[in-house]
Amino acid sequence: MQLLLLKLPSANASSQAPLEVAEVTSKQKTATFRSSDWNAVHGLSSGKKVVVFIPNEDVLLTSITIPSKNKKQLLQAVPYALEERLADDIDALHFAVHRENNDAPTYVAVINQQKMEHWLTVLREHNIHPHYILPSLFTLPYKTDSWTLINRQNTACLRQNKWSGFSCDQTLLPVFLSEELDKNPPDAIYYSGEEQDYPDELKAFERHTLSSANDVNHDDIVDSLTLNLLTDFNRGDSALLNINWKPWQPVIALAGFLGVLWIGILAWQNHQLDNKLTALDREIESIYKKTFPKSRIQNAPVQMKQKLAALQKANGSSHSSTLQAIATVSPFFKKFPKISLREIRHQNNELLFVISAPNLSSLENFKNTLAKEGALQVEIKSSTTTSDKVESTLVVKGMV
Repeated sequence: MQLLLLKLPSANASSQAPLEVAEVTSKQKTATFRSSDWNAVHGLSSGKKVVVFIPNEDVLLTSITIPSKNKKQLLQAVPYALEERLADDIDALHFAVHRENNDAPTYVAVINQQKMEHWLTVLREHNIHPHYILPSLFTLPYKTDSWTLINRQNTACLRQNKWSGFSCDQTLLPVFLSEELDKNPPDAIYYSGEEQDYPDELKAFERHTLSSANDVNHDDIVDSLTLNLLTDFNRGDSALLNINWKPWQPVIALAGFLGVLWIGILAWQNHQLDNKLTALDREIESIYKKTFPKSRIQNAPVQMKQKLAALQKANGSSHSSTLQAIATVSPFFKKFPKISLREIRHQNNELLFVISAPNLSSLENFKNTLAKEGALQVEIKSSTTTSDKVESTLVVKGMV
């Protein structure tokens, strides 16, 4: 995991106060915090998980034991279980919670919602979108069953394990140490600071000196990420801003390409349909010309409907059988592509089809097929033979 670590100065610090940044990965595990500015931080954030550390005085770290195996119930119970320890109303606070297993204590990070909003606003103004927000205490290294103590600028920071610790004025440290030592004393102390500032209460324990108070370790940070203050914090920003979109860029690009391709296919299909409609209009005009050769074409579909309506009106109850006969005969012209329809007439209560066939054999075959497969009464009323075709008039009297 590639992490960009950003340590923010106190809210009371000057606007010109420098930021502190460090970069660690699963391969390059250690780094040292260095001074930086917002522009540089924004450039460094691409492709990395951004971990923001806010001042310790804004976050209370504590723990509590709640006998609940249900995570939802646990989250609901924590604020009320801690209510007597907190100065602010619990409705004004945000709680981040972590428990390793059902028998372990529940570790809690508490922050005032307005302070959380303040830090998120600062980050948003500089176009920084964090994945994690933690107290600065979690930048300190830790060893199992040991404490890490940093004394600098009249402030003492004590990390007791992965998820607990505190910071206070150096003069108040002995008071807090007395209580913590009674609960769970360490095996050893890792210390950075002036010799004269080392508390008497810890002199009985094995002591190790840290080479630098600004060094940070990748694994120490990863272990503490589960107590992320952003978890379940509700604000107006879209959660999409916290997603690292870089791994998804090929998928997004492919989706965009497929979208364009799909639009292109739809456009092509629409074009094909337009062509088919145009061809159908031409076919309707052709049939209309053959059926009503003396009529002038203005709107073939409308005129065809009008002619059919006139036929229906003229023939009264027989119009159904006439239309049905036409509908029955029409598909057979596709079966016999060499036979073409010249004209359809309704004359003397007879339905006449004037057709052209390549020879008498084809004409007879067409007639017999109409009678057999179409179940029609079909007769050849007249026929004229030339050198290359036979012109014939078929009488279709109706369904058998």
